[in-house]
Amino acid sequence: MTPQVYISTGAFKTRALFPILESCLHNGIHHLELSSGTRFEEGMLDMVRQYYRRPMHYLVHNYFPPHRDPFVLNLASTNEHTLQRSRDHSRTAIALAAEVGAPFFSVHAGAAMNARPEDLGQPQTHLVHGDVRRAYELFVESVSELARDAAAAGVSLLIENHVVAPFNLIERENRFLFASTAEDILRLMDDVGAPNLGLLLDVGHLKVTAASLGFEPRRLVERVAPYVRAFHLSDNDGKSDQNLPFGREAWFMGLLPDFPEATYIIEAYRLEPSEIRACQEAVLEAVQ
Repeated sequence: MTPQVYISTGAFKTRALFPILESCLHNGIHHLELSSGTRFEEGMLDMVRQYYRRPMHYLVHNYFPPHRDPFVLNLASTNEHTLQRSRDHSRTAIALAAEVGAPFFSVHAGAAMNARPEDLGQPQTHLVHGDVRRAYELFVESVSELARDAAAAGVSLLIENHVVAPFNLIERENRFLFASTAEDILRLMDDVGAPNLGLLLDVGHLKVTAASLGFEPRRLVERVAPYVRAFHLSDNDGKSDQNLPFGREAWFMGLLPDFPEATYIIEAYRLEPSEIRACQEAVLEAVQ
Protein backbone atom coordinates (compact mmCIF):
# COMPACT_ATOMS: atom_id res chain seq x y z
CA MET A 1 0.00 0.00 0.00
CA THR A 2 1.42 3.39 -1.02
CA PRO A 3 1.68 5.68 2.02
CA GLN A 4 -0.16 8.98 1.83
CA VAL A 5 1.87 12.14 2.21
CA TYR A 6 -0.08 15.13 3.47
CA ILE A 7 0.80 18.73 2.67
CA SER A 8 0.42 21.47 5.28
CA THR A 9 -1.50 24.58 4.29
CA GLY A 10 1.70 26.41 5.26
CA ALA A 11 3.44 24.93 2.21
CA PHE A 12 1.51 27.19 -0.16
CA LYS A 13 2.34 30.74 -1.16
CA THR A 14 -1.02 32.12 -0.01
CA ARG A 15 -2.66 32.17 3.40
CA ALA A 16 -6.18 32.14 1.92
CA LEU A 17 -7.91 28.77 2.07
CA PHE A 18 -9.84 28.81 -1.23
CA PRO A 19 -6.73 29.37 -3.43
CA ILE A 20 -4.96 26.62 -1.46
CA LEU A 21 -7.77 24.18 -2.17
CA GLU A 22 -7.83 25.16 -5.83
CA SER A 23 -4.07 24.76 -6.07
CA CYS A 24 -4.39 21.29 -4.56
CA LEU A 25 -6.89 20.28 -7.22
CA HIS A 26 -4.81 21.78 -10.03
CA ASN A 27 -1.64 20.03 -8.85
CA GLY A 28 -3.12 16.66 -7.95
CA ILE A 29 -2.76 17.09 -4.17
CA HIS A 30 -5.57 15.27 -2.40
CA HIS A 31 -4.22 15.06 1.17
CA LEU A 32 -4.09 18.37 3.04
CA GLU A 33 -3.30 19.27 6.64
CA LEU A 34 -5.50 22.19 7.70
CA SER A 35 -2.99 24.02 9.81
CA SER A 36 -1.80 27.18 11.48
CA GLY A 37 -1.01 30.02 9.12
CA THR A 38 -4.27 30.22 7.24
CA ARG A 39 -6.07 33.56 7.33
CA PHE A 40 -9.46 33.88 9.02
CA GLU A 41 -12.29 34.14 6.50
CA GLU A 42 -16.02 33.81 6.79
CA GLY A 43 -17.28 30.44 5.62
CA MET A 44 -13.97 28.58 5.95
CA LEU A 45 -15.56 25.42 7.25
CA ASP A 46 -18.06 25.48 4.40
CA MET A 47 -15.09 25.49 2.00
CA VAL A 48 -13.56 22.54 3.84
CA ARG A 49 -16.82 20.60 3.61
CA GLN A 50 -17.31 21.48 -0.06
CA TYR A 51 -14.00 19.84 -1.05
CA TYR A 52 -14.15 16.93 1.40
CA ARG A 53 -13.71 13.68 -0.54
CA ARG A 54 -14.25 15.59 -3.78
CA PRO A 55 -11.41 14.69 -3.70
CA MET A 56 -9.77 16.15 -0.57
CA HIS A 57 -8.79 14.23 2.55
CA TYR A 58 -7.85 16.27 5.60
CA LEU A 59 -5.92 16.39 8.82
CA VAL A 60 -6.61 19.10 11.41
CA HIS A 61 -3.70 20.71 13.22
CA ASN A 62 -3.35 23.17 16.07
CA TYR A 63 -4.76 26.66 15.37
CA PHE A 64 -7.34 25.64 12.77
CA PRO A 65 -9.90 26.94 12.19
CA PRO A 66 -8.32 30.38 12.82
CA HIS A 67 -10.15 33.04 14.81
CA ARG A 68 -11.38 36.51 13.90
CA ASP A 69 -9.83 37.72 17.17
CA PRO A 70 -6.45 35.93 17.17
CA PHE A 71 -4.75 34.50 20.24
CA VAL A 72 -1.89 32.14 21.06
CA LEU A 73 -3.19 28.64 21.68
CA ASN A 74 -1.51 27.42 24.87
CA LEU A 75 -2.87 24.41 26.76
CA ALA A 76 -0.62 25.28 29.71
CA SER A 77 -1.52 28.95 30.06
CA THR A 78 -2.00 30.25 33.59
CA ASN A 79 -4.17 33.01 32.14
CA GLU A 80 -7.65 31.64 32.75
CA HIS A 81 -9.16 33.26 29.65
CA THR A 82 -6.41 32.01 27.31
CA LEU A 83 -6.55 28.53 28.80
CA GLN A 84 -10.31 28.30 28.30
CA ARG A 85 -10.08 29.60 24.73
CA SER A 86 -7.33 27.07 24.01
CA ARG A 87 -9.37 24.18 25.34
CA ASP A 88 -12.55 25.32 23.59
CA HIS A 89 -10.70 25.73 20.30
CA SER A 90 -9.20 22.26 20.62
CA ARG A 91 -12.64 20.73 21.21
CA THR A 92 -13.91 22.45 18.08
CA ALA A 93 -10.93 21.13 16.12
CA ILE A 94 -11.46 17.61 17.48
CA ALA A 95 -15.06 17.73 16.28
CA LEU A 96 -13.90 18.90 12.86
CA ALA A 97 -11.32 16.11 12.67
CA ALA A 98 -14.04 13.56 13.42
CA GLU A 99 -16.37 15.15 10.85
CA VAL A 100 -13.83 14.94 8.02
CA GLY A 101 -12.65 11.45 8.89
CA ALA A 102 -9.20 12.45 10.13
CA PRO A 103 -7.56 9.85 12.39
CA PHE A 104 -6.35 12.47 14.88
CA PHE A 105 -6.21 16.08 15.94
CA SER A 106 -2.68 17.34 16.61
CA VAL A 107 -1.78 20.32 18.78
CA HIS A 108 1.34 22.10 19.99
CA ALA A 109 2.71 21.31 23.43
CA GLY A 110 2.02 23.90 26.09
CA ALA A 111 4.48 26.36 27.60
CA ALA A 112 4.88 28.20 30.88
CA MET A 113 4.47 31.62 29.31
CA ASN A 114 1.75 34.01 28.29
CA ALA A 115 2.37 35.22 24.74
CA ARG A 116 0.70 37.27 22.03
CA PRO A 117 0.57 36.27 18.34
CA GLU A 118 3.33 38.76 17.52
CA ASP A 119 5.63 37.05 20.03
CA LEU A 120 5.74 33.76 18.13
CA GLY A 121 9.07 32.91 16.54
CA GLN A 122 10.85 35.49 18.70
CA PRO A 123 12.79 35.29 21.98
CA GLN A 124 10.25 34.48 24.69
CA THR A 125 12.20 34.20 27.94
CA HIS A 126 10.80 37.57 29.08
CA LEU A 127 7.29 36.09 28.83
CA VAL A 128 7.94 33.24 31.26
CA HIS A 129 5.96 33.38 34.48
CA GLY A 130 7.24 32.00 37.74
CA ASP A 131 4.80 29.14 38.34
CA VAL A 132 6.18 26.61 35.86
CA ARG A 133 4.98 23.69 37.97
CA ARG A 134 1.40 25.00 37.89
CA ALA A 135 1.62 25.51 34.14
CA TYR A 136 2.67 21.89 33.66
CA GLU A 137 -0.21 20.71 35.87
CA LEU A 138 -2.63 22.69 33.69
CA PHE A 139 -1.05 21.20 30.57
CA VAL A 140 -1.56 17.65 31.86
CA GLU A 141 -5.12 18.54 32.84
CA SER A 142 -5.81 19.98 29.37
CA VAL A 143 -4.35 17.00 27.55
CA SER A 144 -6.23 14.55 29.75
CA GLU A 145 -9.57 16.29 29.12
CA LEU A 146 -8.97 16.59 25.39
CA ALA A 147 -7.85 12.98 25.07
CA ARG A 148 -11.18 11.94 26.61
CA ASP A 149 -13.05 14.22 24.22
CA ALA A 150 -11.10 12.83 21.28
CA ALA A 151 -11.78 9.25 22.33
CA ALA A 152 -15.49 9.99 22.53
CA ALA A 153 -15.30 11.43 19.00
CA GLY A 154 -13.43 8.38 17.70
CA VAL A 155 -10.09 10.08 17.03
CA SER A 156 -6.66 10.25 18.62
CA LEU A 157 -4.95 13.27 20.15
CA LEU A 158 -1.34 13.96 19.16
CA ILE A 159 0.97 16.40 20.94
CA GLU A 160 3.69 18.06 18.87
CA ASN A 161 7.14 18.37 20.42
CA HIS A 162 8.23 21.91 21.22
CA VAL A 163 11.19 23.63 19.58
CA VAL A 164 13.85 25.02 21.93
CA ALA A 165 15.89 27.61 20.05
CA PRO A 166 19.14 28.94 21.53
CA PHE A 167 17.56 32.33 22.22
CA ASN A 168 14.98 30.68 24.51
CA LEU A 169 17.49 29.00 26.81
CA ILE A 170 17.75 30.29 30.39
CA GLU A 171 21.22 29.66 31.83
CA ARG A 172 21.71 27.10 29.06
CA GLU A 173 18.58 25.18 30.05
CA ASN A 174 15.03 24.84 28.77
CA ARG A 175 12.82 25.92 31.64
CA PHE A 176 9.43 26.62 30.13
CA LEU A 177 8.75 24.79 26.81
CA PHE A 178 7.10 21.43 27.53
CA ALA A 179 7.46 18.15 25.57
CA SER A 180 10.82 19.11 24.10
CA THR A 181 13.08 16.23 25.16
CA ALA A 182 12.55 12.49 25.39
CA GLU A 183 12.25 12.80 29.17
CA ASP A 184 9.59 15.50 28.80
CA ILE A 185 7.59 13.51 26.27
CA LEU A 186 7.72 10.24 28.20
CA ARG A 187 6.71 12.05 31.39
CA LEU A 188 3.68 13.58 29.68
CA MET A 189 2.57 10.27 28.21
CA ASP A 190 2.89 8.64 31.62
CA ASP A 191 1.15 11.46 33.50
CA VAL A 192 -1.83 11.45 31.12
CA GLY A 193 -1.96 7.71 30.48
CA ALA A 194 -4.55 7.88 27.70
CA PRO A 195 -4.46 5.06 25.13
CA ASN A 196 -5.41 7.43 22.30
CA LEU A 197 -2.62 9.92 23.10
CA GLY A 198 0.41 9.99 20.82
CA LEU A 199 3.19 12.14 19.42
CA LEU A 200 3.42 14.26 16.30
CA LEU A 201 7.19 14.37 15.90
CA ASP A 202 8.34 17.58 14.22
CA VAL A 203 11.83 16.81 12.90
CA GLY A 204 12.60 20.49 12.37
CA HIS A 205 11.80 21.21 16.02
CA LEU A 206 13.87 18.21 17.03
CA LYS A 207 16.93 19.30 15.04
CA VAL A 208 17.00 22.75 16.66
CA THR A 209 16.26 21.46 20.16
CA ALA A 210 18.96 18.78 19.93
CA ALA A 211 21.53 21.37 18.85
CA SER A 212 20.48 23.77 21.63
CA LEU A 213 20.53 21.19 24.40
CA GLY A 214 23.37 19.04 23.09
CA PHE A 215 21.82 15.64 22.50
CA GLU A 216 21.64 13.24 19.56
CA PRO A 217 18.26 13.61 17.80
CA ARG A 218 18.09 9.99 16.69
CA ARG A 219 18.38 8.89 20.30
CA LEU A 220 15.22 10.83 21.15
CA VAL A 221 13.39 9.15 18.28
CA GLU A 222 14.42 5.74 19.57
CA ARG A 223 13.16 6.48 23.09
CA VAL A 224 9.77 7.93 22.10
CA ALA A 225 9.17 5.55 19.16
CA PRO A 226 6.19 3.75 20.77
CA TYR A 227 4.24 7.02 20.79
CA VAL A 228 5.09 8.37 17.33
CA ARG A 229 1.99 8.49 15.13
CA ALA A 230 2.92 11.20 12.64
CA PHE A 231 5.80 13.36 11.40
CA HIS A 232 6.05 17.02 10.47
CA LEU A 233 8.82 17.15 7.87
CA SER A 234 11.01 20.18 7.10
CA ASP A 235 14.66 21.14 7.43
CA ASN A 236 16.64 24.02 8.92
CA ASP A 237 20.14 25.15 9.87
CA GLY A 238 19.89 23.75 13.41
CA LYS A 239 19.65 27.24 14.89
CA SER A 240 16.03 28.20 14.18
CA ASP A 241 12.89 26.50 12.86
CA GLN A 242 13.07 27.71 9.25
CA ASN A 243 10.63 25.19 7.67
CA LEU A 244 12.86 24.66 4.64
CA PRO A 245 12.21 22.13 1.86
CA PHE A 246 14.29 18.95 1.79
CA GLY A 247 15.51 16.13 -0.43
CA ARG A 248 16.43 12.49 -0.13
CA GLU A 249 19.67 13.42 1.68
CA ALA A 250 17.87 15.06 4.64
CA TRP A 251 19.10 13.81 8.00
CA PHE A 252 15.73 12.37 9.05
CA MET A 253 14.99 10.29 5.94
CA GLY A 254 16.62 7.19 7.38
CA LEU A 255 14.23 7.30 10.33
CA LEU A 256 11.00 7.15 8.35
CA PRO A 257 11.07 3.48 7.24
CA ASP A 258 11.00 2.46 10.91
CA PHE A 259 7.50 3.97 11.16
CA PRO A 260 5.51 2.39 8.31
CA GLU A 261 2.16 3.12 9.98
CA ALA A 262 2.91 6.79 10.63
CA THR A 263 1.39 9.74 8.79
CA TYR A 264 3.91 11.93 6.93
CA ILE A 265 3.20 15.66 6.62
CA ILE A 266 5.31 18.11 4.62
CA GLU A 267 5.55 21.31 6.65
CA ALA A 268 8.10 23.26 4.65
CA TYR A 269 6.71 26.75 4.03
CA ARG A 270 5.87 28.90 1.00
CA LEU A 271 6.86 26.42 -1.71
CA GLU A 272 6.39 26.32 -5.43
CA PRO A 273 4.35 23.34 -6.70
CA SER A 274 7.54 21.77 -8.07
CA GLU A 275 9.16 22.00 -4.62
CA ILE A 276 6.14 20.34 -2.99
CA ARG A 277 6.35 17.49 -5.52
CA ALA A 278 10.08 17.08 -4.89
CA CYS A 279 9.49 16.76 -1.13
CA GLN A 280 6.68 14.27 -1.73
CA GLU A 281 8.85 12.18 -4.00
CA ALA A 282 11.72 12.18 -1.52
CA VAL A 283 9.46 10.89 1.26
CA LEU A 284 7.89 8.21 -0.91
CA GLU A 285 11.30 7.06 -2.08
CA ALA A 286 12.46 6.77 1.53
CA VAL A 287 9.50 4.78 2.84
CA GLN A 288 8.51 2.53 -0.06
